[in-house]
Amino acid sequence: MKNTITIGSLDQIIQKTASAIEEGKKEIFEISERARHDFISYEQELLGIKAKLTIMINEVDKLEIRSKMARNMIKTINEHFEEFTENDIKEAYALSQKVIVALNSKRQEEKELGERRNELERLMRNSIEVIKKSEILETKVSVALEYLTSGVFEQIEDLKQKRDLSIKIVEAQENEKKRISRDIHDGPAQSLANVIFKAEYASKMIDSSPVKAKREIAELQEDVRVTLKDIRKIIYDLMPMSLDDLGLVPTIKKLINNIMDTTSIHIDFNVVQSSVIDNQLTNLMVFRVIQEAFNNIVKHSNCKKVNIDLYISDLEVTLTITDDGVGFDVDKTTLNPMGFGLYNMKERIEIINGTLELVSGHLQGTTIKIRIPNS
Repeated sequence: MKNTITIGSLDQIIQKTASAIEEGKKEIFEISERARHDFISYEQELLGIKAKLTIMINEVDKLEIRSKMARNMIKTINEHFEEFTENDIKEAYALSQKVIVALNSKRQEEKELGERRNELERLMRNSIEVIKKSEILETKVSVALEYLTSGVFEQIEDLKQKRDLSIKIVEAQENEKKRISRDIHDGPAQSLANVIFKAEYASKMIDSSPVKAKREIAELQEDVRVTLKDIRKIIYDLMPMSLDDLGLVPTIKKLINNIMDTTSIHIDFNVVQSSVIDNQLTNLMVFRVIQEAFNNIVKHSNCKKVNIDLYISDLEVTLTITDDGVGFDVDKTTLNPMGFGLYNMKERIEIINGTLELVSGHLQGTTIKIRIPNS
């Protein structure tokens, strides 16, 4: 009699496997966090090392000048030996020896600082590699874990369809998390680390050099303002509050004004609205598509003008974005999931039963068109 595998036994197998994967995911996360902590620690030390090196180089330069002067003095004494007393000669040689010892000592310190700087830079590169590899592994493990725990085995006939959809959703979520993590690490986290270093430096200088300390504090205040602006931008990118408060169209206009204020791109926004969008997810998706499109446009298109046409009817929401930029090969871009800007746009629209069309070519500009049911 053959043993049969039931849905229940499959679930037990899945749960055990999922538990093991979850433990592995935690370990990967801990490795990633340690690498991030190490990176920040190395970065802080590197800032201090570079500051010390600057001071040390100045001191070595001064000692080299003094050493040269001492050598010239000894040379003069040797050439006119009879004109100097025995005490003068002893003092000259003692001073020359003192300068040489100090110079050699400072050169050794400079060498050690330089070696530590190079070591820290190497350690930082290694930390970045560990972070990158752990992020890729975290995504793969998260996809596998989500797939295992999503209950797809309860409906075997829909296995492939549910698997593909689950993988796309989880990959989009994981990529979004990594993007946010990179934005915070490369922006506010770096700025705050610099703020801490400057604050410590200013506190050390406040007694010996009040003017310099005051200048450092002024720069510190500006750094904090810039960091606060970066944090607010990240929060806005996560969920623009004006979308709920003002609605879709005013929020789009606000985004357009911000882009035109910070770039040389001219944007025409045309709206034809015979109905309203009751579904908040549709509102968010339309805004996200525009936001992601402009991320690509600003970074890659080199365009001068963009047209946005938004049509809202009882049955459908249609959005068309056209730029006059350099364009690109659509097939090579859209078929590569790693270029997940356009890829995620398409996936998000398909999740809510919409469609996305992309038309572009070399030096022909780009057109993005989406259609979403308004229900």
